[in-house]
Amino acid sequence: MQNRVKLLRLIADSKLYSGEELGRALGVSRAAIWKMINSLSHYGLTIVAMKGKGYRLSRSIEFLDKQLLLSRMRSPAVKILNKLEIFEEIDSTNKYLLESPEISDKHACVILAEYQTQGRGRRGNSWISPFGSGISLSIAWHFEQPVESLTCLSLAAGSAVIRVLTTMGFDGVGLKWPNDIFFQEKKLGGLLIEMKGETAGPCDVVIGLGLNFAFPLGFEGNIEQHWTDLLSIKDPTPSRNHIAAELVSAVMLLLDSYANICTEDIINEWQQYDCMRGKKAKLKLQGKNIHGLIMGIDNDGSLLMSVDNRIQKYTAGEISLRMES
Repeated sequence: MQNRVKLLRLIADSKLYSGEELGRALGVSRAAIWKMINSLSHYGLTIVAMKGKGYRLSRSIEFLDKQLLLSRMRSPAVKILNKLEIFEEIDSTNKYLLESPEISDKHACVILAEYQTQGRGRRGNSWISPFGSGISLSIAWHFEQPVESLTCLSLAAGSAVIRVLTTMGFDGVGLKWPNDIFFQEKKLGGLLIEMKGETAGPCDVVIGLGLNFAFPLGFEGNIEQHWTDLLSIKDPTPSRNHIAAELVSAVMLLLDSYANICTEDIINEWQQYDCMRGKKAKLKLQGKNIHGLIMGIDNDGSLLMSVDNRIQKYTAGEISLRMES
């Protein structure tokens, strides 16, 4: 893994490099470079090989940089930050924080990764993102409030993300209930919130965010639905480190102030970003397909859907929601 990443750092600018010069830089043979280049498919990257000339990435990679991130974060967020770590490769940022023996000690800790081998989405789904092509991060937070008081945290976090993206010029991004980030009916990212704690006691929360930044040209990953990335929405796009810093800041400041935010305000803001309201949809619940019209969300964050001319209410959980044409 280390040699692969060293190689990636050398070719990250997507310029053409010969096997000979890469071999010299890494102290290995051209044959070893060829094997390493082929192994980069492990990361979901597209490598252009030009016979007799060399290799290049189909799209450049901006590596995450801890010092740059900290310098770009908002001052109030930096003040409450406990720790920020960047992994080149990890199984899952959420898992790393959630399964820590003393998760409460991870309060206000932020983990980012260039690549996740077991990225997690809702309902046990995988989150797929090639190396250095997305923004994958998790934030741990300890709440003195019980789990039941955090029912709208997912909605609030989604709105915080949309606020950041809109401010940075990504007009038209929106939310699909309960926590998917969409642009023109294509998935751009999503949130995964996992909790540990007693129903009536303090709890620890991990908020995971996955956002497509700039996928490799020609990428054909095993993604079930239509997707897009930030570069496709706005080109040129702000730097990956800048966007990540703004997202970390926004979510951390939300977590720090959540206890003082009115639920009604959370619901109202989320509905401003709702990209599903008024659209036909199929909802999969307990193995059954339910067809209807999305009517927004209730005052507790539940989905409202018109089914056979009756308004039905659905909560989060084992629900799959797909837009219908």
